[in-house]
Amino acid sequence: MHFFLIRFVYSGLIFCDAEGLITEKSTLRKTKKPAIDGTIEFNHKLLKIDVSIKRTDDAIIRSLYKEGEKNVLIWNCHHPKAMAEIIFNGNIYKGFGYAETLFSQIKPWNLPIDELKWGRFISDSCTSIWISWMGQYPINKMFSNGIEYNDAIFGNDIIIFGNGTYQLKFSDVKLIRKGKLSALFSKMPLLKIFLNRRILNTIEIKYKAKTTFTKNSAFLSNGWSLFEIVTWGK
Repeated sequence: MHFFLIRFVYSGLIFCDAEGLITEKSTLRKTKKPAIDGTIEFNHKLLKIDVSIKRTDDAIIRSLYKEGEKNVLIWNCHHPKAMAEIIFNGNIYKGFGYAETLFSQIKPWNLPIDELKWGRFISDSCTSIWISWMGQYPINKMFSNGIEYNDAIFGNDIIIFGNGTYQLKFSDVKLIRKGKLSALFSKMPLLKIFLNRRILNTIEIKYKAKTTFTKNSAFLSNGWSLFEIVTWGK
């Protein structure tokens, strides 16, 4: 993040184990930026985590919003599905991974969004990613195994898309985080000075859930979803 001539580097970690125990860490200390390639290698000594993810699905890149001629928000989902190995607290975790990057010169509090729904579902045979904006510039995008749909309907524990053909059904939903973004920077008062009130008052609710993917009510795959609802502040 850049504010005037000051550059901030924020790194955060959320770890939720099988029992639902949540560990959160964050820092403003500068760290080496990982190269975005077929395989991403990332080591953060302060957060005490090592990550290696190898892409298995093709990247998805979209322009989500444009403000003027030059200010564009680009979503680069360079690792929609990957094989991941993570070392954290001396333990090794292997499974599916995901990585994306947002490129934008637009201040986040100037984005025409009132509410954001974002999430991903990954299994052995299926990958689904959704982005839904509500506000002055609504967006409704679902990417499932590389195919884009624009008709997702969101329920409390289900997403329906593809003209009603496909369903993602959530169960055993666990809350990972809920609160204002200002709480993330409670130990970083200097950074809060530079952030707009709309961002500080934004509420983020993040979940993980077991998920069943069906087509015309027929079973396709089981896996896990990670998703969130973000409501922009006033």
